[in-house]
Amino acid sequence: MQCPHCGSPGRYPNVIQASLEAEALNKRYEDALERAHSAGTGSATQRFEKAIDSSYAVICVKANEAHRLVFGETELKATYYATSDTRFPRAKPPTGADWDAIRELVDGVLFTDPVKRHIRFAALAITFEGLTSYGPCTLVCDTSMIEHRSSTFETNSCRFFVKRGAIPFKDGSVDLSQGFRSTWLDRSKLCTAKLAARLAPDATEAEFAAILMERGATTADDEYVEVHICGPMSLRTLKGIAIDQNAPTAVGHRGILADLRDRLRRHDLLLNEST
Repeated sequence: MQCPHCGSPGRYPNVIQASLEAEALNKRYEDALERAHSAGTGSATQRFEKAIDSSYAVICVKANEAHRLVFGETELKATYYATSDTRFPRAKPPTGADWDAIRELVDGVLFTDPVKRHIRFAALAITFEGLTSYGPCTLVCDTSMIEHRSSTFETNSCRFFVKRGAIPFKDGSVDLSQGFRSTWLDRSKLCTAKLAARLAPDATEAEFAAILMERGATTADDEYVEVHICGPMSLRTLKGIAIDQNAPTAVGHRGILADLRDRLRRHDLLLNEST
C-alpha cells in the first residue's frame, strides 16, 4: 500500500472507497438525526453514537482456529479466500443461493479482485460478544491495530446485494448505492443512519448492544454492521479473546476450549467468559 511515485505509505483501498461515499453517508446521517429529533429520541441517539465511538471489531471463529492462533503465536488469521484455496471447490447447491459464487462477485465490486484477497471480515460490537453462530471464540481486535485500515458496511455485504436484486450482475458491473459504508472513524454515522429509528427515548447501553448486533440461531439469521479489515492479523492484533461455552458451536470442543482458556489466562488475554 505505497505511493508508486514516492514510496510513501498510502491509505488502504477499502478506506479510500469508503471515504468517497462520505457525502452520501452524511446525508443519510443528517436525515436520521432530524427524524430522531422529531420522534423525541434525539438524546438517545446521541448516547447511541457515543457508545458506537467505543465499539470494537470482533470476529467469531471455531475453537480449533482460535487454538491455532493462540498456540502458534506467529500464525496469521486466514482470509476467506486463503481458506477456500485449501479445500476442494464446493458443488453448487441444488437449491437456494450459491453464496461462494456471490461472495466472489460482491467482493470484486466492493474492493476489486486484487484487494479482496486481503480483506478480513468482522462485525461491529459494543461488548466482547460476537456472532457465535460462526464459532464460540470471539476475537476482539485492538482498535489501534486496525482503525487505519478498516471500513464498515451497512450489513452482511452479500445479503445486501442479493436483497436489492443486484445479483447476478447483468454485465459484470453494478450501480452500487452510495452512503452504506464508512471509514472506521465515521462508523457511528453509519450506525446512526441505519439504526436511529429503532431507539426508544430511554434505551439503555445493553439495548444499544442488542440493536447493533442481533444474534441469530444460524449465520443466515444474524444482523450486524460488517467491518472490512485490510491486511494481516495475528494474535498481536487482538485485545483478547472471549469464549462462549454455551454456544451451539462449542459442542464437542470442550477439551480444546479448556486448553485455550488456560493459555489465554496466562497471557492475560481471556476476556469475559460464559460458563
